[in-house]
Amino acid sequence: MKPTRVLSAVIENQVRSLCLRDFPCGKESWWGSASQESSDREGDTEEPAALIDLLTCSRSPWRYEGSWSAQAAALRELSVRKPECLSDAFVHTFFTSLRVVGQRVSVIDEGLLRFCKLEELVLCVNCISDIPLKHLPATLQVLELYANEISSLRGASGQQLPNLRHLGLGRNPLGSLEDLQYISSSIWPQLVSLDLSGCGFASLGGVWGVASLAGLRMLSLEGNPLVLSPAYPGVLIDGLPRLLYLDGTRVTPDDRSAFRGMAAIKGLALDEAVVQVSVGPIRGVAPPPAPPRAGSSDFPLVSYNYRISYHFLTNQKQSSDLEPSALVTADQETGSSPQDGEMHHGMATANMCDGPNVPLTSMSDSEHSWPVLKHSSPAVPWAEVMDLKHSDTHRLSDLSALKSFLMQGLWITLEEEKITSWPASSSETPGNKSAVDKKASAKEDNARKKKKEAVLELVQEAPVYSALGSAHLGLGDMAMGQHSVHVLCDYGVLDSTCKAQLQQEQGKKGKEEKRKEEKKGKQGDTKGKGKAQKEVESEPVADDATCIPVQPVTVEISVLLHKWPCATQATGTQQHT
Repeated sequence: MKPTRVLSAVIENQVRSLCLRDFPCGKESWWGSASQESSDREGDTEEPAALIDLLTCSRSPWRYEGSWSAQAAALRELSVRKPECLSDAFVHTFFTSLRVVGQRVSVIDEGLLRFCKLEELVLCVNCISDIPLKHLPATLQVLELYANEISSLRGASGQQLPNLRHLGLGRNPLGSLEDLQYISSSIWPQLVSLDLSGCGFASLGGVWGVASLAGLRMLSLEGNPLVLSPAYPGVLIDGLPRLLYLDGTRVTPDDRSAFRGMAAIKGLALDEAVVQVSVGPIRGVAPPPAPPRAGSSDFPLVSYNYRISYHFLTNQKQSSDLEPSALVTADQETGSSPQDGEMHHGMATANMCDGPNVPLTSMSDSEHSWPVLKHSSPAVPWAEVMDLKHSDTHRLSDLSALKSFLMQGLWITLEEEKITSWPASSSETPGNKSAVDKKASAKEDNARKKKKEAVLELVQEAPVYSALGSAHLGLGDMAMGQHSVHVLCDYGVLDSTCKAQLQQEQGKKGKEEKRKEEKKGKQGDTKGKGKAQKEVESEPVADDATCIPVQPVTVEISVLLHKWPCATQATGTQQHT
């Protein structure tokens, strides 16, 4: 259990740190009035001006550097000029601004009411879980509670802060529709600025409660799941006509004109996101082993293709309609074979790996896990520039899960497809034919035999996929509201394919040398054999470094979050769906 730290006790400790009754502050033996004659002063007394210099001089050890209140330095100077005023009641009423940041405060207690002239209270980065408005002075105009543990606004029920102009609740675990009920004009009648950025509000329709705040001019919702909706920010700009700033950006007349009427469209899908992932050209992949020459009898024949794959969040309902083979688990990627239809709950990630196997692990946050689905581009043959021109569109209704998924980012994997082909076994069996039939079809048999020799039937094995490398694509900015991300994924220099090519060429060379030796041995020409061996030994060995490509392997990836730029497009999209 966390220790309880009361706000008023922390503030009292800050006040004591001012040392208002210690040198050079306070009215003690060192203090001498400016009105006294120099002859009447004792030898160890100082003039108030000299004492104030000790408080304000940059080189003085008594200079106070605290920033928890804008009135702290002024109060210390006042303690020199008018030390008789330093009563507890006066000190409490002197402060109009207090900042208690990162002090692990967990409770706002009624002791704060003693600061009856407080106008600004900043309590960021603490452990506060509730806002009891009855313990806050009615004079407050600015209240900031960023990065706390506030999960409910029930403490505001039945209370009111009549003079509050700015309320900052960003980066708190808020997000329920019940919380929005307490953001109303009955509790905050004079509210002008509201900051709910970085919270968990996922329902764009539920935010309409802020429309009751007649004086609201500035609203910040960036970082909430609802900003992923294509209707954001159009619906709010149209539905809040008095709003001047949204997410720190000025709402212009052009914005009003473009989104006019969007809030009145019935049946608009407000709580759904559409994300498009596009794959561009792949560059820098080393050429695969060359296929056998025409007429060669070397089998099997192996061909290589290349593709890009990634895992993306999918809706549970949509995934049940897919074929079991389309659902990918971490075990399937690493070689084991779970039952068909098993879904990988969690987010698949990959480490940078040049080998054929890229390890995948299941990831989720501390409370939820979500199904992901593997998506792959079509495999294309090797080329210096392999332009895939492929895109996938993902429609997701769980905006909270999508935000968490985007915060984790995407792993973009470059895969090599290997297809092995063998000659087809002959299915023809000799029949019982008469001599006349055999003689009549002799020419046809010869023609068919020549045709089979020219075109050989091949049987392909199932493709084998191996990961050449993976690169991480950060999408944190998109989770905060950015519309698009365009990245050139850099896999570095991948030499695994090049090494395989070198080994294959060396193997072929060894076979040819062995055939030459056998042929020479049969002929019994020992001199020729010795000469052939010298020629073989004198052949230069290929250098591994010559196979490594000069440029790194790269692929262009674009992720686009669909937005409706105007009310007309929103209407057209609704009719189309």
